[in-house]
Amino acid sequence: MPKIFHEYSPTTVALDDLIKTLPQYPDAYDFGPDINEANIVLLSRNSSVPQKALTFFRWCAKFQPCLFGRISAGDLKGMSFDICWITEADIAAGDSFVSHKIQKARRTWKDRTELGESHGFLVMFNVHRLVFAKPSVELLEVCKHISDLYFVEHAPTEVDVIYTEAMPLRDASGKMVLFKAGANIFYPSAHLTRNHDRRVPGGLLISINSPGHYLNSLVARGLVPEFSQAVEYVRNLALRSIGNGGIGDEGMRSLTWHNRDPERSRFHCPVKNLPSYVPADFSREHYSGLYHTDVLVPTAVTIDDQRINHLNGDYSNCEVWRQLRIDYLVETRFDEKSQNYALFHGHPIPEVAKYHNPWPPARPVNAPGLAYGEKVYE
Repeated sequence: MPKIFHEYSPTTVALDDLIKTLPQYPDAYDFGPDINEANIVLLSRNSSVPQKALTFFRWCAKFQPCLFGRISAGDLKGMSFDICWITEADIAAGDSFVSHKIQKARRTWKDRTELGESHGFLVMFNVHRLVFAKPSVELLEVCKHISDLYFVEHAPTEVDVIYTEAMPLRDASGKMVLFKAGANIFYPSAHLTRNHDRRVPGGLLISINSPGHYLNSLVARGLVPEFSQAVEYVRNLALRSIGNGGIGDEGMRSLTWHNRDPERSRFHCPVKNLPSYVPADFSREHYSGLYHTDVLVPTAVTIDDQRINHLNGDYSNCEVWRQLRIDYLVETRFDEKSQNYALFHGHPIPEVAKYHNPWPPARPVNAPGLAYGEKVYE
């Protein structure tokens, strides 16, 4: 029988102590007008958690580059997400307390994903020192430690590794299946750096979502009549999210962009009403970015505080990931050995395994034709 719950194992240094080591920007630091305005509420001692969460949702609905995030923040088109709010008082209570709060909310969220009522999960560490933390080795350590508090089944987590969550859903036939879900970390000081498109107000955020779970829930709930139509809708949202970054500063460009495939010029483009940043001959296989969009804690972009808004899209001196995969955005069923397995078609499970996360972490490789390297462990 699979293990369905793991206790957090304390490490030598508590999160509260790690946060105290973070190098800080001054309180007047400019994160852009959108984040500055949201932070007025998010950092106010006079604002309640519901007020802060509402402010955060409103920011996401307007300034989040990922269209899945925008739609779910507005609870639109049958998409919504759950949020677990971690306060400074929670962190002061200790790591075991914080991890237990996250795991309890995580299980409650999975109860809702089973019914198709939630399609993403956010954990917001709403802490003043996290808001003003400079990109640094110390911030990298905090991100890693926070990842341990969430992915207790994988702790200690590693940097530069892909960790995937498992989202249960009772499909249209009534069977229980799991979908792979992506996991990323966002924070305010990503602003103007190589990680700019991962900027958020309020503190450090873990974000979990699965386009495949969402599209299958649309069918299971009768909101879209056919699987093929749901795939088309979700694929178009994903393609429009690529290249939609650079928000928050006039000098920035998106830090992800579509690769072009001249061989496709003779084919009919499957996306209707393309935005200007999606070329008609975009590649169906892969896209590019200044960071790997699936990695949970990326070293290079988390420690680098260099501003790149002056580069005007000239990233020739930056590391570029040119083989980020989008070949799973199709109706095809992939073999269980494929990295695309369980992204758009669910993995069948027994009822008792609803809270289990079976997906091992994988280490990506930045090389032509390679999206993933060896598994970190089984």
